[in-house]
Amino acid sequence: MKESEQAFHETLVHPAMFTHPNPKHIAIIGGGEGASIREILKHKTVESITMIEIDEMVVDIAKVHLPYMNDCSDINGAAESCFDDERTTVIHEDAVSWFKDHYGSKGKKRNEKPVKNFDVIILDGFDPKDGADKMYADTAFLDALFASLGKDGVFALHVGNPFTIHDPKPDLGVNAPREKFFNILENNPSTAAMMVYEEAHAGFEEPHAFLAVCKSVECRSRWYSEPVVIDDEIYDRIKDTKSGKSPLIHYDGSTHHSFQITPRAWETVYCRREPTPFECAYRGLDMNKELFEMGDEEEEGSFDVKTESVDGKQVKSVFAKVDIPKGSYIMPSDVAASVALNDHVINGLKDNTAVKETGQITVIENFLDFVSKNGHPSMAKGTKLNYVEVGGSTFIRKSKKGKEVNVGRWLPAHPSGKLPVWSPVYERRMMAFDVFIVATKDIKAGEEIVRPVKF
Repeated sequence: MKESEQAFHETLVHPAMFTHPNPKHIAIIGGGEGASIREILKHKTVESITMIEIDEMVVDIAKVHLPYMNDCSDINGAAESCFDDERTTVIHEDAVSWFKDHYGSKGKKRNEKPVKNFDVIILDGFDPKDGADKMYADTAFLDALFASLGKDGVFALHVGNPFTIHDPKPDLGVNAPREKFFNILENNPSTAAMMVYEEAHAGFEEPHAFLAVCKSVECRSRWYSEPVVIDDEIYDRIKDTKSGKSPLIHYDGSTHHSFQITPRAWETVYCRREPTPFECAYRGLDMNKELFEMGDEEEEGSFDVKTESVDGKQVKSVFAKVDIPKGSYIMPSDVAASVALNDHVINGLKDNTAVKETGQITVIENFLDFVSKNGHPSMAKGTKLNYVEVGGSTFIRKSKKGKEVNVGRWLPAHPSGKLPVWSPVYERRMMAFDVFIVATKDIKAGEEIVRPVKF
């Protein structure tokens, strides 16, 4: 435990902390050994920690026999013992009752809240299938938990052994309580996003799984930050140590990057739900459908690009050279080369156009004009990602007239009208869903290829 617990607690605490833009007030449920407090106190932004641990004896034992787990002596500005830090308050009560009383709709102590809202909550206890049914199956408790969070609130927990591709549908067997917990979260109106991640260096014989839940969909833009962005945040937020040693032994930008793609087994088991989720039919390109490419100097393509005069302007359009059956993939190699640009990048370029001394304004403005004409936002709200096509597909004419349109997204709109808050299929394959184009009807040779204005 001594050799691995820090990696475990870094994995539990820091992804959620860095997914919040400015975590000041933190709650911990359980965690009586003090290690979660230790990791949280490494953040410069933290002003208060409220730990709700029902068993006072656990804390007393940890202080005597597990001092390395609650030792904050090397953290600049922290107390010797994490429990003694002035920002830490330990409450020995049942967490379920405590949250209901203080933040529940019928709470008896709503006027006695330690803080108005928590920014991050860490559930450091049993995972959903290990005897904690009271907590994870109690909808009133989870409602109170969400009510206690601010608008950008995040909570995280350990969810036990990950699925394997050989597991049955998730509501059967030992994992049934976890599936019930996930269902409750998915149906809670305050859940905006759920991200599952795994860590193989947490001291167990196999990887263990964790879950981060966001109250705002905007958290996705932070969750999916590039490694260099996370590393910069670590440099800016994490305190130095008195010894000069690195305060983090495992978590960094690249580690966080490994958490961003949900492992395949979660997708496989998710798609064994009954009824089968809509998006599970799109887990890979249909091998029975044809690919129609633009072509290049070495290989003749299936399309012609012609220039026509429209209202006195020379406009390029794309025409089919061959018959294209409905459902076929249109220029997959071209659209797969699309460039992903974050809103921050685009806004930064726009800001640069105001700096007249650069001498490059025309180039930047031309590029932004190209992005405006050939880019579209990701379907995944909150990611702030835009995909800009750069190949032959940029010549496909756009039309508001539905009768003209004959190509569209590979993945149709979700039947519910919105994306699920939890779907490993979308998490794993969103770029493909965002860029791949298919024929929405049979297209005859000589017909113009036309796409909808909104893609």
